[in-house]
Formats: sequence, C-alpha cells, structure tokens
Amino acid sequence: MLRRVAACLAVMIVPACACAQAGPERYLPPRTQIYVHWDGFDAHRATYEKSALGQMMKGDTGKFFDAVWDWINDAAEVAGQADPQAPAMIKDGLKSLSGISKHGFALSIEAKGIVPPQAQLTLVFPKAAGKGGVMLPLIRRAADQAGAPVQDTKVGNRTIQHVSVPFVNFGWWNEGDDAVIMIGTDDPVAYARLIDSNETGLAQTPLYRQVTAFKEFPIWARGYVDMASLAKVGGDVSPEVSRLVEDLGLKSLKSITFVSGFDGPAERSVTEIEISGPRKGLLALAGQKKISLARLPAMPDDLTRFTASNFNAGSFYDAGVQVVEAVVRMFAPDVADNIKEGIKQFEGILGVRLGEDLFGSFDDMTVTYSAPSEGLPVLGGVYLLKVKNEKKLRDALDSLIRAIPNIPGANIEMKKRDYHGVEINELHLNNPGNFNVPCFCIHKGWFALANYPQSLYGYILRAKGELPTWKADPKLAKALQAFPSEFTSISVSDPRPTVQFLFSVLPPAITLGNSFTQFAPGLRPFDVGLVPHARSATRHLFPNITVTTDDGKKIRSETRASLALPF
Repeated sequence: MLRRVAACLAVMIVPACACAQAGPERYLPPRTQIYVHWDGFDAHRATYEKSALGQMMKGDTGKFFDAVWDWINDAAEVAGQADPQAPAMIKDGLKSLSGISKHGFALSIEAKGIVPPQAQLTLVFPKAAGKGGVMLPLIRRAADQAGAPVQDTKVGNRTIQHVSVPFVNFGWWNEGDDAVIMIGTDDPVAYARLIDSNETGLAQTPLYRQVTAFKEFPIWARGYVDMASLAKVGGDVSPEVSRLVEDLGLKSLKSITFVSGFDGPAERSVTEIEISGPRKGLLALAGQKKISLARLPAMPDDLTRFTASNFNAGSFYDAGVQVVEAVVRMFAPDVADNIKEGIKQFEGILGVRLGEDLFGSFDDMTVTYSAPSEGLPVLGGVYLLKVKNEKKLRDALDSLIRAIPNIPGANIEMKKRDYHGVEINELHLNNPGNFNVPCFCIHKGWFALANYPQSLYGYILRAKGELPTWKADPKLAKALQAFPSEFTSISVSDPRPTVQFLFSVLPPAITLGNSFTQFAPGLRPFDVGLVPHARSATRHLFPNITVTTDDGKKIRSETRASLALPF
C-alpha cells in the first residue's frame, strides 16, 4: 500500500498541505509566519481508505501505481551504468519519499528582515532519522559529491552538519528520530542551542492554537500565513515601502489559515482570510455582494467545470489604477500624480472613458465554464460578465474597435458576424502561429468572451432555448445542500473527465516509450496491460465543490472534493 501511495504522489499530485502534531512543532521558530504541517497517511489510514481517493487507489488502479513504483526502482539500477553511485542515491531518495508519505512533514518560514535579508526555512520530517532512515546520510552524500565544505559541530547529543556559503547557511541533523533541515541566514548551530534551551516551538503562537483547535471534521493537514507580521516586516524597510503596503491594502490582512481532512468519501478543506480595516487596493477586489445558483446564465448540459463569483470588472479597473499609482509613487513620486492625467489622454485617443463607459458598464457577477461541446479546455473556456448597461458597453466597444487600426504595428482585423440575430465580433490576429480567434458578443444581459465563435454559438442557442442547459443532477444537488445557498463565489469541477483522459492516453504513450527502451540496456518495458480502464479508475469519484462566503471580517472558502487536481 505504501508503494502505491508514494507512486501516486510522484505521478499524480495528491492534495497535501498542512497538519499539526505535537512533536515537530517544538523544533520550529516561535515567530513562524508561514506554517504547514501534513500528518502523512499512516495516522489517517482508516479515514483515507474510506474516502473516494482511497477507494480509487484500490484494485487495478492501486496495482498500476505499485507497478510504476517497481519500474522506477528498476530504472534506478539502469542509471548505475552511467554513474555507479546513482542507483543507491535514487533508491534512498525514493525511500525518503515513502517515509514522507507515511509520516508527513512540518514546514516553517520566518522572515525577520528584507534589508539586509534575514529569513529561515525549517523543515522537520518525523521518524526520518530513526532506524533505517536514509534522508540525512543522503543529504551528506549529495553535499560531498557537490564538493561542499561540510562542517560537523557537536551540540548536546547531536551532531549538526552544516555548510556555509555567502548569505546562506544550510544545516541538517536529527532530533531523536526526527530529521531537521534548515536553510537561511541563521546559524544552524546557534539554532540547535535554542532548541536545547526551550526557546523554540509554536505552542504559544495564536494562529497555531487556532488551527489546532479546529473541530468541524477530522483533519490531517493544517497551516497558516501570518499576514500582519509579514506586512510589518515589509513596512519596516522604509517609509516608502510602508506606504506601498498601506496603499495595496495589505495592512488590513491579518491572517490566512487552512485545514484539510477526510470526512466520509470527501476530502474537506477550509481556508479563512481574516480582515481588519478598510478594503482598498488589492482587497477592494473582494466584494461582499452575494450571488446564488438561480442567477447563473444558460450553461451547457455537458459542462465539466464552472466558476461563478461576484467579481466586478469595474472594481478591478479601479483597484488596478490604485495599485499602479501606489507602485509608481514608491519609485517615482513626481510621476504618480500624473497617472490619471495620462489615462485621460489615452482615453482621448481611444475615444472612450475606460472607467465609466467600459468597465463601469459591468455588474457584480462573472461566470466561466468549459465543456467538451464548447471546445478543448486547454484552449480556454467561455467567460460571461454580467452587464448593467448594454448600450453604454456597446458604444464603448465600438469606439475601441474603431481605434484598433490606429494602433502602430497592429496586424489585427475585426470582423462582425450575425448569428441568429446576435452580433458577434471576431478579432483576427494575422500573425504566424496564432491559433485563436478571440470573439465576443452581448446578449440577454451578458458579455460573452471566448477563443472561437462556436463557443458563443452555444451560449446564444441556449439563451434562446434551442439547446439543453445545465442543471445540477440529484447527487450534486444533494451535495450542494451542505453549503450556504448564497455566497460570493462557487466552483464546481468534475475530476473524472481529466483522469479518464489521462488513463486513456497512457497505453499509447507507454507503448511509444517502450519502443525506446532498446536504447537503455537492462531497462525493461513497462507492462501496458497494467493500466486500468479509465472508467473503472474513476468510478468512485464525484464533482468537487468550493463555496466562498464573506461576512465582512472573514472570507471563508470551503471545499468538498473527491480528487482535488492541481489543474
């Protein structure tokens, strides 16, 4: 089982973010600003095996990843033909990966200053230095091979192995059965002495106590970012940087916390952003207006994912201008006051007021989706922005289109197409290698944008009632009942099509790869018959749901997922 878990981590990224445990945290700096802890699989084996991911890794899918792990180990032996030390190092690396998947890790980042740079990254790997542990010897062998001047310093009952290069110190040692790795400007030897004098540990850190007190569901991962502390470090550089931090709205950000764990078939996670103070700059983008599923536009009945939020293009424009002014003010204060005048001059050339006529015509809702009938997801989905003044937006866009020929060097041609009584504008980029035809239309209160007109055809036909539209099936509707009916954003994505596609292309990809094994004597071909059937591998999976709410002081994002893919 351990081999298939480690192989899965190596081949298909499985969610693994932070969790807290009593042991490793005592070796971390008490002023940690970024903290991550994942327990590993061993501590949560029973709940993991009940989850959709655990069920997926049983049967043929688990056997496949076992075989991948064995093949990787065999490939390590072949690597020894080029470098005699490679097989041992690769196998020790794989063994370390297995240990991490079994017992997890804890991570800390502490930034003390920017000028001069003062920061420390500390990693703790539970049980990685116990009997049979290979992680620390592996690091030593790698350092020796690289010709690094490793020093050994005795501190208490441990030996600190460390390397010093200009501006950076790198140290590693064992604390009982745990392996500790430290990278940064601090001295590893001095830090080990702090451990002995009980001057380290997160037990009294408020954010650490907050994430460890979470009780809504069993957790295997947790972490936090102390935004207030990071903003202070940045602001301490100079009055100019302090003002930049203020103008960007970062001083209003207190913290970001995260927890994750298995709850029945789902992996659940909760991320909370705590805010105190006015929302300006970047924070102005986080609006509090609520939306609901009832307000969604007509989407395709075969969609694989969609996201809806209260994102407002007008707020985005205003915040963008504020951010640009803040950044320019820091480096060129005399120029910052002229930015708005420059924008007015640019608007005069275009013949449109960007803030009022263009971006100001949008309302507080944006939707994006992708579906097989709308084109390949890798080529982009369909974007819909709610419009509150269609006439003003049409006039602004017409002015921009008329201005395009006046742009120096622009090899662009605008075409208009009538489709079922709706005007579609197509932007033809006449450049070699271009394969997109960005196009847009305004129809029934929505501005629709896509890479190809066919995607807009689908939206128009659905809006006219000529094509079937999406609605939540009974299982998804039941899952949605666990979330608030009104929110600031919602995302629903089905991992099954992506995973099925990956497994469906594996047989020809592996077969092609096997044809090259003849050039690597001793490397056996991978048995293509071990690849599971795509539908069989995904039969336990279900759509992932993420819902975000905002009460003014805290932005909370909750996810229930079967397989949270990173793409």
